[in-house]
Amino acid sequence: MIEYVFRPSRVVNGKRVLSRVFCGRYAIDQAAKPVQVSLNTPDREVARKRLRAIVLDKQREAEGIVAPKAVRVAAATQLAQLVSDYEVDLRGRELNPKHVRDTTTRVRRMIAANAWKVLSDIRADAFVKWRASLKLSAKTKKEYHLSANAFLNWLVQTDRLMVNPLAKVPHVETRGKQVRPCRAFSEDELQRLFSIAGRRRLAYQMLLYTGQRKSEVRSLMWADLHLDEAKPYALFRESTTKDKDKRAVPLRPEIVGELKALKPKPEETHMLAKPIFWFRWPTYDILRGDLKRAGIDRIDTLGRSVHFHSFRKTWQTLGVRYGINQRVAQEVLGHSDANLTAKVYTDVPALALHTEIAKLPWIDATPRAGVGAVTVGERAANTHTGSGEPASNSQHSHIDSQKSGNSCRTSSLADICDQFVTSVNVTGAESFSHVLTSLVTSWRKDEMAARAGIEPATK
Repeated sequence: MIEYVFRPSRVVNGKRVLSRVFCGRYAIDQAAKPVQVSLNTPDREVARKRLRAIVLDKQREAEGIVAPKAVRVAAATQLAQLVSDYEVDLRGRELNPKHVRDTTTRVRRMIAANAWKVLSDIRADAFVKWRASLKLSAKTKKEYHLSANAFLNWLVQTDRLMVNPLAKVPHVETRGKQVRPCRAFSEDELQRLFSIAGRRRLAYQMLLYTGQRKSEVRSLMWADLHLDEAKPYALFRESTTKDKDKRAVPLRPEIVGELKALKPKPEETHMLAKPIFWFRWPTYDILRGDLKRAGIDRIDTLGRSVHFHSFRKTWQTLGVRYGINQRVAQEVLGHSDANLTAKVYTDVPALALHTEIAKLPWIDATPRAGVGAVTVGERAANTHTGSGEPASNSQHSHIDSQKSGNSCRTSSLADICDQFVTSVNVTGAESFSHVLTSLVTSWRKDEMAARAGIEPATK
């Protein structure tokens, strides 16, 4: 161990001058680099005593007898001061001002509601009891928990707290408990909304066809639009996107044409410096009025509502319906998790599921007209018919063809006779000879194809 006090010196006008106060150097481990500390005293004995206290404190910390000094200082500091330090750090990291305000406000409300003064007052059981008493939505309760965890984890990261006391507390389940679930627009609703929107129509169309958030589209500047490129696109800057990652989103030709007509002239520099939709961006109340004039129910029978985020959800829902690649959708929407794109942002009830389900064959309980209760395949699989009679020659012929590896179905004399009787009943006696000739010809072709191992083309 290294431990000694000394007076530092410096050179002034070519002469070495000693400092009036003592400093000390120490190292708990012989192999470690010595640490220099200022002892702030001109007395050597006082300096040695202070250095000895510092060394003892470090040794106790190393042995785990006492907590580090930063932790002990934070434990004695008022929570209000720690939250203020946390807010200063968040703002210094240039995070979204709304995020900083919301996070710190939740933490302060939590501290006041529980009458917490210092860090030792924050206990998992007290937090769980307080959370259970809240008359708030599941989502809001979860946000309070997330804000508290963010604050406590920050204390751990800055060496002011050993462990997060709420780290093991489970979050509130929010799935299926949304107070205001969002739905997608239907194509008919969009057409009606666009027809009455007037000068706000382009803003609504930009929300729909870019799939971006309201704040991201509203922050677009003319410099963000690249309309004269071979493939025009809008560049959403890192400072405006939620995930802090820039995205280049292609623009529809129809929207490009309207934007070019709306773009100010080069000499109108004051207009170019403003957001694109500075005078035509709809507020929430204006959107509700437009929905009412378009005859669109803001809340449907399932309790789902439409609002600005519905345009983003509609983009993904229409993308699934019309075959947009899943990876492309994830990139445009700016999602890091593919499940978020596929599950949360896809309005399943709005998809054309009827078309897909209609592809399945309908199996009725009763036989169709003109078709026996037992199909040819079923007769071939059984040795007897439903009436208890032995299988016919056609059944044996079908089984033999399967055993020989020939997948084609051959026409037996019994099948031809059945077709013959049915055809005669339908066509009448006038076309008797024609029907007979057609059936015989068909039978010969089927027999020849079966012997050659060729499957006839289906009609």
